[in-house]
Amino acid sequence: MAFRAYVLQNDVSVDLSRPVTIEELSALGLKVVTFNDSQDPEQAAQKLVQEWGYPLEKKDCVAPFDLRQDAVNSPEISNLLVQLVQLIENPTFALPVEVAAFVSHSSMYLDVEDIKSKRWIRIYLGPGQLYRLSAGLKFRVLLTDQNRNHVGTVFCKNGISSVVGIIPEKDLDNHAARQAYLNSIEMV
Repeated sequence: MAFRAYVLQNDVSVDLSRPVTIEELSALGLKVVTFNDSQDPEQAAQKLVQEWGYPLEKKDCVAPFDLRQDAVNSPEISNLLVQLVQLIENPTFALPVEVAAFVSHSSMYLDVEDIKSKRWIRIYLGPGQLYRLSAGLKFRVLLTDQNRNHVGTVFCKNGISSVVGIIPEKDLDNHAARQAYLNSIEMV
């Protein structure tokens, strides 16, 4: 599946006439790599993640996930999903640490804040894609029944437990991860 991302109009409707490139997302702290031409996309993604400094040999640093209803996940992934579900009223948040995620199967989307132009970008996650999200990057994930078809592997340098403790939008402005993120994209 080809990479697809578009600007949102009024934070809700997709503007198909305004696609967003992988390079534009990279400038916002979201690295996207597609492995459409690879014989084994997951193995290629793991090799790249290892080059980025993620320790694949540490069990807690690599975890499969399945966001579908009633899926069986590790306790750490289940705990993270519980936190996301608790944000149902305002599903906007950031992560306290950088993470990478490889998508095996998905019909899910998420929205990423483009703080530079004060808009939101909708990204349609697809199989064979690898995402590296900077700590402090603001995004929103609507975990509705229609938007939970998402399976893959998450990579965390300091273990999955370091992701637990997502930062809700109301706490972002004063969080060190957010300030570091803003500095990294030259917004402070």
